[in-house]
Amino acid sequence: MLDSNPNWLAHCTEIKDLAKSLFQKSTIHLESAALLLITDGQTTLSINGHKEHIVFGHLIALESDAVIQLTNTNRLDFSGYLISFALYDTAMKLTRKWSINTMNGYYIQRVPETIIADIRMSLAKNIDPLHNTIKQFILYSLLKELQQEQSTDEYTLEERMEQTVIYMQKKYNQTMTRDELAAIAGYSPWYYSRKFIELYDKTPIAYLISYRIYRAQEMLLTTDDLSQNVAKKVGFDDVQHFSRQFKRIVGRPPKKFKKTVGEYRVCFLSPAHAEIAIALGVIPNCVTVTSSLTPKYQKNLFHEVGTTILEMPQYVIQQDIIVQQQPDLIIGVDLTEETKQHFQTIAPVITGLPYDLNSSIRYFGELFNKENEATQIIHELTTHVDVLKNKIQHHLVKNATVLYLRVEELGYRYVGESSSDSATLLYQELGLKMPESLRTNKNSFNICSLQQLVVANPTYLFIEKRIMDYYTADLSLATLQKSEQWKNLDAVKNKHVFYVDTGLWINNCSVFGKRKIMQQIEQSILDGVCPKTQ
Repeated sequence: MLDSNPNWLAHCTEIKDLAKSLFQKSTIHLESAALLLITDGQTTLSINGHKEHIVFGHLIALESDAVIQLTNTNRLDFSGYLISFALYDTAMKLTRKWSINTMNGYYIQRVPETIIADIRMSLAKNIDPLHNTIKQFILYSLLKELQQEQSTDEYTLEERMEQTVIYMQKKYNQTMTRDELAAIAGYSPWYYSRKFIELYDKTPIAYLISYRIYRAQEMLLTTDDLSQNVAKKVGFDDVQHFSRQFKRIVGRPPKKFKKTVGEYRVCFLSPAHAEIAIALGVIPNCVTVTSSLTPKYQKNLFHEVGTTILEMPQYVIQQDIIVQQQPDLIIGVDLTEETKQHFQTIAPVITGLPYDLNSSIRYFGELFNKENEATQIIHELTTHVDVLKNKIQHHLVKNATVLYLRVEELGYRYVGESSSDSATLLYQELGLKMPESLRTNKNSFNICSLQQLVVANPTYLFIEKRIMDYYTADLSLATLQKSEQWKNLDAVKNKHVFYVDTGLWINNCSVFGKRKIMQQIEQSILDGVCPKTQ
């Protein structure tokens, strides 16, 4: 995958906070080769003009002159590092250009959690500027992972078959034959068909037809296209043949499918979206959750309605577990291209959904033919917010400010006014005021120093000790609470510090979760409930 030479030496020139760099300037033009390591959260970036959804654990290798851009400035909740380096040829005593043997000039892979943990520990023990030894350790730890990913030139039978599947996925709306697919694999048509059936339990053409029908289902659910237009777009010249195949695979003809989609086995990759479906009267077949981030009320809710809970590590989608559920439809917010392509071989996939709660409720109301129910839910939530707003406004002191601060392993971030549904609830719906000095980057989880916290000096302080499966923020919280800056804050002096939960406030401010959050806000501000720890 990467050009290498035993005489080449890589020298780390700089390690920068990726999120901070992109928040300051949404486009980065690299002057040297670099690695991007995502250490928390997820986001969508444009890399050399290609849209990529990246999550915790992703490592991206880039050539010099690569261009990185934030494609979606809504809800920016991620952390990572930009590690720039230069290559030297020690034999020739020359600098060399690092090249990546891919068409798009970059390469993405997953890095084990243990590697990220080691890098985090190295960064936690050192202050800026980093010592050269630490920078070299981080660089070579990651380059070693990339070297391990290099593939051989010899393809296995399974890899050859997979190449034909990828070809079908890319060209599914075009005419293709078994002989054409067999030629791509490098086998005779008869041998290719036999081995394909052994691996995929159906003939290559049957596989292609199923894939086309899955794409047709997505189009019917996400567009207003007529079924005859959809048929042509997915590769069927004969509309009647399309309808027969659709009914055989889906169980209903195209015209009835959209009206009854709520009756199918739907897998939700977001528990917040599963909440919305349940509130609308649609019972999810299964939902993926991260145990450490799932509030008790939510687990009880899923158990009560009979939804299967699929527990998975944070930022990891265990595809095989979902495949075992045999879903008729998979719904997720943002998926990596690799994950989306895998799921699209077993079911239609809906992704790229709205981020804010009310838009999501309306979206699912329309998807499941529950528009009236969606309108009613939004009305009830709005009424609940208005009641709480009136209570709070009569209680707050004049010019009171509120800050939502996240405590992470290596520092602190303040939550922008529009960066999450809970932040929108605090600042826009309830009308609470953020300290003026921090009213920038409304859509971001912004880095916050102790000095910035002192200048902001909020009247009320909501603290979220970041929950991650792979690290703890206990030391950062203890450091904060022992600092002189902390002791001098008005919120601390007046006992207006309230501890909130990542799983509820960030991940599940949904139909039922939002009500739970409003209860906590009311208890905090009106009743002064102030636990000493989270």
